[in-house]
Amino acid sequence: MGDFSETKLRPNFAYTFVGTLGLRLDKPEWRRTRAAAWLGMVAVYYLVDLAVIRSPGSTSGESGRLLREISVWYALTVWVVYYGGIITVLGTSVKRRISDRLGEKRAYLAYEAVLGVVFLNQGFSQAVLMYAFGSSFPAGVPVWLSWSAGTVLIVVGTTFKLWSAHLTGLDTFYCRDMFLDRRRDHADGSGLVTSGPYRFFRNPMYGIGTVHAYGFALWCRSVEGLAIAALFQCSIYLFYAVAERPFINRVYAPCARSTA
Repeated sequence: MGDFSETKLRPNFAYTFVGTLGLRLDKPEWRRTRAAAWLGMVAVYYLVDLAVIRSPGSTSGESGRLLREISVWYALTVWVVYYGGIITVLGTSVKRRISDRLGEKRAYLAYEAVLGVVFLNQGFSQAVLMYAFGSSFPAGVPVWLSWSAGTVLIVVGTTFKLWSAHLTGLDTFYCRDMFLDRRRDHADGSGLVTSGPYRFFRNPMYGIGTVHAYGFALWCRSVEGLAIAALFQCSIYLFYAVAERPFINRVYAPCARSTA
């Protein structure tokens, strides 16, 4: 997340992809444990998807009502934990208290592991809600149009998200500099990323890099899915405004002015 890299070596695109889904394979610490836990969660989600969410009759009658109710509570719980959590931890002195208690390295690894779980649940919770509230578009909206527009948004959003994350590095995606409350630079000494999509957009990861969620909602033809995608995107800008931008102005802007 954000405009500043914290890694000396950028991970390859495969590491970047799974990293945005909550699994850091580019780091040696707890790598096997991380991978086993992540794969276990994915397997559980897959089985739940097959056995419950997409089972015959799951979206109709009483089963459909229950699924929709659960999907709303699930998505809202993830929303509160994710955005409330990162604003509380990264935007206040909570991170320093955690580091004082556990030690800086252990504190960050614990934070990073929890954030990875939340990343995975963020995507799954939105997908469940979009499916549970699927086919809610007006009949006048052609299926071919929603599928075509959704495909474009998925391709564009995913491309820009991975491109941005690759350029800034996964440490930045996980807000390591904010947690440690200090600047970390590229190997060439620069802190501000100005290449790729950052040449044209101030924050492509939060903007165009999140439109794939709207694409999946269009695939499901879900009005409620579009709403939850908008809620999550607006909330990341709220985090940027109240926590990340003040940190950038305090830690990075003075360095940028001194080298200008």
